[in-house]
Amino acid sequence: MKKITLLLFIGLLACKQTTPQNAKENKTSEETMLITKDISEQEINSENMVEAISAKVKRYDAEPLYYLRIGKANCMIEILVNDMPVYQSYELSNLASPLEINHKILKSGNQTVTVRMYPVGDLIKEDYDYGETITQLGDASNVRIKVIRLDKQGAMGLRDEEEILDHQSPTKDADGEVFAGTGLPFYEYTFEFFATVPYDLSEDSWGNAADLRTVDQDVLEQKMLDYYKTFLKEYKKGNEDFIAQQYFQSFYVQAQAYYKSKEEIQEMWDEELETINDPTVKPQPVKDYELVFYAQGGIAFLRLKTKDDLYYRNNCAGYIETTEDGIQYEIFFGLYLYAPKKGFNKKDFRLIMA
Repeated sequence: MKKITLLLFIGLLACKQTTPQNAKENKTSEETMLITKDISEQEINSENMVEAISAKVKRYDAEPLYYLRIGKANCMIEILVNDMPVYQSYELSNLASPLEINHKILKSGNQTVTVRMYPVGDLIKEDYDYGETITQLGDASNVRIKVIRLDKQGAMGLRDEEEILDHQSPTKDADGEVFAGTGLPFYEYTFEFFATVPYDLSEDSWGNAADLRTVDQDVLEQKMLDYYKTFLKEYKKGNEDFIAQQYFQSFYVQAQAYYKSKEEIQEMWDEELETINDPTVKPQPVKDYELVFYAQGGIAFLRLKTKDDLYYRNNCAGYIETTEDGIQYEIFFGLYLYAPKKGFNKKDFRLIMA
């Protein structure tokens, strides 16, 4: 069984005006606020991480959340938002729940959705014990994606959904029934939708990354390898402070995008700590990978080369094995790395987790 942890950490530290009855409480809150605002990345640790993120995250009267409702037929798919992976489905069934995508929306404006379609291969044979290997997309291959919006401050029920866009994969006939990529082993297309969000994370994130395709690729690959191996080594050691430092920027970006409370941040960090301190954790060798780029070259990623085994396809080459209730499974980390434009030097640059 494959287990992939998604870490979305968001919070808010509220400030109140001091009154005689709560002066002590507010003084503590104000002091904490001052401390966390001045904490550098190097000073982040497991104990102050939640507080530091909470102090940075802003809350709003309206907190829009964007989702994709994805349906497909006769194909396998991969979905990217703003050239960052958000979903992959290598099975016949469809996604039951809407897919949240705010963590890939850095600011208001046009957002791109890229759809990659593949033939179903042996899926029909494996699921139904009949048929043959399918190596080409067919007339009936189809993907339909609805972009919807909800407000976190609202009821967030089905009746509260606002449909932004209803998009279907391209067709080549007047009736819109014959897929445009019929006969191909792969088909990719992109469409846009407009999102309005109250935050702007485009500068303090991978949205302001240097193009890593322009540096010496051998140097980049070695830096990537060093990062992956060190991360796995410290994870195995249960080095909570080191892992907190690596996750901090990524968690903050995701945190702001989802408007989470301090309690939600703490809950998510506690869940991660359970894995960090799991004595059964076994880091796997970083091998059989390929260096790929996302976010128009701003993000570098070591992706497993394995394409035939759908279990590993498109997953990170940095992962661990662990055991729960006697069952062994893998946790694949999202080690997407970028180098900030500010102070960027092609010969000497630092990588940060996106």
